[in-house]
Amino acid sequence: MGPAIVVAAYERPGSLRRILGSLAAARVSAGTPLIISIDYSPDAAAAVRAVAVEFSWPHGEKEIIAHPEALGLREHILRCGDLSQTYGAIILLEDDLYVSPEFYHYTRAALAAYQNDPRIGGISLYHHHYNETARLAFHALDDGSDCFFLQIPSSWGQCWTRDQWRAFRDWYAAHKEEPFGTADVPMDVAKWPETSWKKYFVKYLVATDRYFVFPRVSLTTNFADPGTHYSKPTTHMQVPLLIAPMMYRFAPFESSQAIYDCYCEMLPSKLKQLVPALAPYEFEVNLYGYKDESRMKSPYVLTVRQTRSAIMRFGLSMKPHELNVIQGIPGSKISLARAEDSTTAFSLSRDDRVRFYFGLPQF
Repeated sequence: MGPAIVVAAYERPGSLRRILGSLAAARVSAGTPLIISIDYSPDAAAAVRAVAVEFSWPHGEKEIIAHPEALGLREHILRCGDLSQTYGAIILLEDDLYVSPEFYHYTRAALAAYQNDPRIGGISLYHHHYNETARLAFHALDDGSDCFFLQIPSSWGQCWTRDQWRAFRDWYAAHKEEPFGTADVPMDVAKWPETSWKKYFVKYLVATDRYFVFPRVSLTTNFADPGTHYSKPTTHMQVPLLIAPMMYRFAPFESSQAIYDCYCEMLPSKLKQLVPALAPYEFEVNLYGYKDESRMKSPYVLTVRQTRSAIMRFGLSMKPHELNVIQGIPGSKISLARAEDSTTAFSLSRDDRVRFYFGLPQF
């Protein structure tokens, strides 16, 4: 059996109807359970439940869990994740998502490749294309594999095995009351609202040196309907969706060149493999420029901030931005320097960075 499918619903009957329709039309293994978990809302619980009841699941058994009291988003997602202990593995989908016809095939293939790797904290169905901390586009280095690795969890379509979820739950029970101020996570993540389960999972991944698997072509997309975190609809999180079958090439974690930390920065060890001239230096990567360099532990930094002196300099023309270092593009926007020589000023303006990362023309 493959993973069970869990849909987390709250106050949006139209959204639930839309994702259930995409699930029914997808290529899903016969006998796959569908669980629709509905958080209580005095205004919309009945309408949401009516959509769940009337829906006919063509691929297996359907179960509806209608919570009698409001859990809130964080606790609701935690309860949904706990279903992995019953089913062995789950695909968790919030109600404002839409799935590719191939989402189930991808998930089974990714599970076969990574479910026994202790460095993997979960599998994303959504293609990560945006650095939430820098508020700039993110592009992973193409190393020939159909996935890359990030120290950020997916919240827009994800899969957990029983063991992956249990490891997180055990850590969460021991550390959930600890302040975020001491955690090595981005400042914006620490300030996310307490309704967020994702902020705790970021902290967990960093603390335990685990990573999420992300696809290069997305198997879910996000309508971002108004709800707990959005007051107005937006297409900002919409991504191209795979609609045809494909055979996946999944690189083992250790041999992948596309591994990124919670700031969406490539690991220094991977850059050293690709750029032998960097091998003698112990450095942090700060190519987006949003790490607090005063908290860095390495004596050197590879940065887009201005530096008083530099050992090496590179341009900022190629995408993803680490390609400028890998290919030795001449220029002065990226520097390898001693950490104490880095300043708080960026080597190019915010407008210029937005133009570069989003591919906007200069007017």
